[in-house]
Amino acid sequence: MSATAKQGTKDQGYGRFSRTYTLPDGAVYDSVTSILGIIAKPALINWAANTERDLCLEASAQLYQDFPVGAQKMESAAYKETLLRRIGDKKAHQKLLDKAGNIGKEAHALIEWNMRKELGQLPGLQPAVGPEAARAFSKFQEWRQGVELRPLRIEEVVYSREQEYAGTLDLYAALKGPDDALVHAVIDWKTGKAIYDEALLQNAAYIWALREMGHAVGETWGLIVRLPKVKTDPDFEVRWISPDEQVTHFQAFTAAKALWDWQQKLEGGK
Repeated sequence: MSATAKQGTKDQGYGRFSRTYTLPDGAVYDSVTSILGIIAKPALINWAANTERDLCLEASAQLYQDFPVGAQKMESAAYKETLLRRIGDKKAHQKLLDKAGNIGKEAHALIEWNMRKELGQLPGLQPAVGPEAARAFSKFQEWRQGVELRPLRIEEVVYSREQEYAGTLDLYAALKGPDDALVHAVIDWKTGKAIYDEALLQNAAYIWALREMGHAVGETWGLIVRLPKVKTDPDFEVRWISPDEQVTHFQAFTAAKALWDWQQKLEGGK
């Protein structure tokens, strides 16, 4: 992470926290990812509810199965308390996200470690990764050789004073573009099941900030790279974002930020 800003969190109430960045002059900006959290995700809500339902049904069935035959019937309050202990405090969907996130974090960390070495930075000890993350990294290596990727900036904080937001971009690099011509691109790594639309807005926001800070070299493309994390995943998924497309995506991001700012003021967050 860049030394130009410090990360922090802001209490949103109701057990919700958002990420912030404090710049050297004391300006505090909300993170791009927090801002994009304002966009509704109905499919994610349904998935979380169904996952929690399945966990409760399974835990309840197991508790029933474990109850000794012929034993005195358990009181309702005791049954609920025992069931809650088995389920645990963490929500079922969060457990699954944590597991998936660990794979993504491991692959991301190994990519970052190798890139920092190439840039002559001190990367520290090589990250230990599991087999799924090692597979994702292997696929990344195959892809980067094909596009002749050369890192320029990695894990740097970028911010826009004009739009008042900040974030940490994964990678800014030179590589072969869609037509095999050399281009410069802001690259975001993703390890979900797909490349979701919000990723396009995030990428456009980082490109805008990089340009505003004067760090972009010429015309900058956007690139979303989805790393495979399980055997059933496609080997690799890449989505290019042309400079023309970025205009529309950035307009959508600023609209999301306007809604985010409205909500923050309404809830007294600012």
